[in-house]
Amino acid sequence: MIRAMQLQKEIPSFYHVHCFEQLGSTNTWLMEHTDMEEGTVIIADEQTGGKGRNGRHYHSPKGSGIYLSLLLKPDGALHDVLSLTAATAVACLKAIEEVYGLACSIKWLNDILYEGKKISGILCEGKMMAGKDVMQAMVVGIGINVHSFEKPEEIAGIAASVEDFTDIQKPRQLLVARFLTYFYDLYMSDDSSMHAFYKSHSLVLDKVITVIREDERYMGYAQDIDEQYRLVLRREDGTYESLSSGEISIRL
Repeated sequence: MIRAMQLQKEIPSFYHVHCFEQLGSTNTWLMEHTDMEEGTVIIADEQTGGKGRNGRHYHSPKGSGIYLSLLLKPDGALHDVLSLTAATAVACLKAIEEVYGLACSIKWLNDILYEGKKISGILCEGKMMAGKDVMQAMVVGIGINVHSFEKPEEIAGIAASVEDFTDIQKPRQLLVARFLTYFYDLYMSDDSSMHAFYKSHSLVLDKVITVIREDERYMGYAQDIDEQYRLVLRREDGTYESLSSGEISIRL
């Protein structure tokens, strides 16, 4: 299990770490405690109700992954969900490459893949001030499959763990420390190189993708990711669309 006191010594003082043996969902817990100070980090050794996008369940077995949520109260350039999701993805990629030597890719908007398998998912949620059109807090959640584990049938074909692809085995705490350090650097400095890094590690650019929405499905060519991290799509009729949300599929 990750130890808060130990981890605290390895990361910027901006963070305030709390570790739990088990939670339903780190995001849900932190969304209910947004009165805590910015930089609060919640880590669970196991989640019984891990949250993915669109109400999906994020499989979170005990002792094998990183299940982490971070409380932010941003007042700088990284205000919006897309930018925070992008910063989280970039920090995750850099940490995995540093610790394990694996160069992963980003499937817009919030999945991290290696050799076509999902090893990490990101979920950012915002809380508005009562009666105001002002963001009170943002909760950035990330799950990373680290140690190998037996995958349930429903995810066996699409999910994997970092250590499925390498003989290197490291304590999860090291990967958490590197992730939080990279994220802090991006969040505090508004690193101008982040956008270029994100695009260079995109899995979808220059490919034909399918956009999936409740009432429609349509195809288009993923032409660009703009400065706001929207996916610029050229539709089959030649018109352009900038997606800020939604689900996409791509044939790998």
